[in-house]
Amino acid sequence: MKVFNNFRAARALKRPVLTWGVFDGVHRGHRELIDSVLRWARRMGSDSLVITFNNHPARVLNLHDDPLFITSLAHRLLLLEKLGVGATLVLNFTRKLSRLTAEDFVNKMIKALKPAGVVMTDNISFGRNRAGNIRTLKEILDRHNIPLKIIKTLKYKNRIISSSLIRRAIKEGDLVTAQKMLDRPVAILGTVVHGAGRGRKLGFPTANLDPHHEILPRRGVYIARAVCMKGCKFSAPFKALVNVGIKPTFSKSTGHPEEDIEVFLLNYDVRKHGSLYGRDVLVEIIAYLRDERRFPSPQALINQIRKDLVIARK
Repeated sequence: MKVFNNFRAARALKRPVLTWGVFDGVHRGHRELIDSVLRWARRMGSDSLVITFNNHPARVLNLHDDPLFITSLAHRLLLLEKLGVGATLVLNFTRKLSRLTAEDFVNKMIKALKPAGVVMTDNISFGRNRAGNIRTLKEILDRHNIPLKIIKTLKYKNRIISSSLIRRAIKEGDLVTAQKMLDRPVAILGTVVHGAGRGRKLGFPTANLDPHHEILPRRGVYIARAVCMKGCKFSAPFKALVNVGIKPTFSKSTGHPEEDIEVFLLNYDVRKHGSLYGRDVLVEIIAYLRDERRFPSPQALINQIRKDLVIARK
């Protein structure tokens, strides 16, 4: 997949069929939209293009709801590539961009990309003060003889599938709802970093993950699968136990200690599979196992982890 960082660079595309949005999470609703772009582009012999942003518009505009990303930009691009998207234009959402009217933004896009067609959902709002809607977009495109395909928003349990609903479900620990709307497991993409080495001393060496995005499942122990993204001696996923939390058995912190993500890969042999330090690992959360809690001793924690592993292996 080609990735462009400005309109000028994206002019190399062949009259693309396109859509735009943040696409955080690349959920079922996003995929319905993108699938339509791909099918239309194939029929017309055009490039398929997704326009997205490297930051969230709500943060730039200082809205009350400051969203935590479900997926980092790197993860988002990976998911878009897996869907078969031919090219992505990643724009930096700035105050200057936010002041463009809906018509100014669309005209700028048309001038640079000369799209063969545009696909959008029926509930869009865009442009300065979010004044533009699907009717506005159709009127502008009609003046340039550019066809518009309108996709009806998808619903889950009578609610429109949205990134904000998925964020809320993840934060509340409702992984089933989040997975249904994503149509895939809740996932954490991060880089393996050095930790305190306590897991190794307990007999369960863990990979400490520095996540590339912000939102995490609530504190607890999870059954998961983990795969190294590149540069490793293995590509198949490993079953894993994941702890999201503050390690209360050992933590002496007060107030609001920072949460850690520790991943124990079952049957992982560092001599055979190599070191994970500095590697990007994707962890897909399969099921919630138990709460994170303080144990009276390290041995009590070891005994619990052994019980956890029995369940995880099954």
